[in-house]
Amino acid sequence: MSFEFRSLTPLACVVGVADVFKYCSPTRRSFLSGRLPPHIGGGDNSASATVDLRMHTIADKLNSAGYQSHMSGKWHAGHDVVAQTPHGRGFNTSLGYFNGACDHYTQKDSEDGCGTVTDLWNTDRPGVGLNGTYGDYLYAGRAVETIENHNPSVPLFYYLALQCAHDPMEAPDRFTSMFDGSTCPSVVEYAFSSVIDEAVKNVTEALKSRGMWENTLFVLSSDNGGPAFSDQHAASNYPLRGGKYTLFEGGLRVTAFVSGGVLPAAMRGVNIPAPVHVCDWYAVCFILNSTFACRECQPHCSTADV
Repeated sequence: MSFEFRSLTPLACVVGVADVFKYCSPTRRSFLSGRLPPHIGGGDNSASATVDLRMHTIADKLNSAGYQSHMSGKWHAGHDVVAQTPHGRGFNTSLGYFNGACDHYTQKDSEDGCGTVTDLWNTDRPGVGLNGTYGDYLYAGRAVETIENHNPSVPLFYYLALQCAHDPMEAPDRFTSMFDGSTCPSVVEYAFSSVIDEAVKNVTEALKSRGMWENTLFVLSSDNGGPAFSDQHAASNYPLRGGKYTLFEGGLRVTAFVSGGVLPAAMRGVNIPAPVHVCDWYAVCFILNSTFACRECQPHCSTADV
């Protein structure tokens, strides 16, 4: 376990059975909509996969309660029309890439079938002049910048979808140099973990420096099991069987925990045995917000019981 995670987890509530979809886009759409994957396009993982525009996203709902909503990182939840982009789905600002993967340094990809293009979008326009920096430096940096410029008296929702640990297998030298290739099964995979750790550290320190940590619910989750069967072949989900792209638990059960100042003291250091699906976080945000009736977000939601 990395340094920042070691400092957070003793004060965190670990979600022992955290369930998601077996790969990227359906998990993200499920989180954004509060619905299980079959109700938001099923297993569609294409560039056109999206949340139905008739549905309210978590950002839409929180904005209606007076929040400011922002995001950065990987979107992968639709961009055929502007209304499907993060800004169109309720986020006041965003910085990130639309597709499932892109070069970590150049932000270039070819998933849309239009040749190799720069996939970087800044709220309501292309991120001209912003590409060329390691992606998670950009995305975590935007999160820190947003927190530092935010009025603490206004509720804030921030969705940070880091690019690591996703292919292509590219990590900064200052992280790869931390590991010995002769003893480390995958230097880049380990470096990815260190990139994530530093991003978490920078975000939590920014919240604390602004006096916002004590009012924060901090949720960390992966979007699928480790990719044990792809070009990122270093993953191990032991003792669970399978990995990303499979319907075994190794593909569907992930690491997740909750921290932050609003977490009750009695829940710190606790491991929740009950299953929690990624779509449940949609309702959790409203259950904790007195603006909403407990079951206003989804009439048949059982998250309050969890």
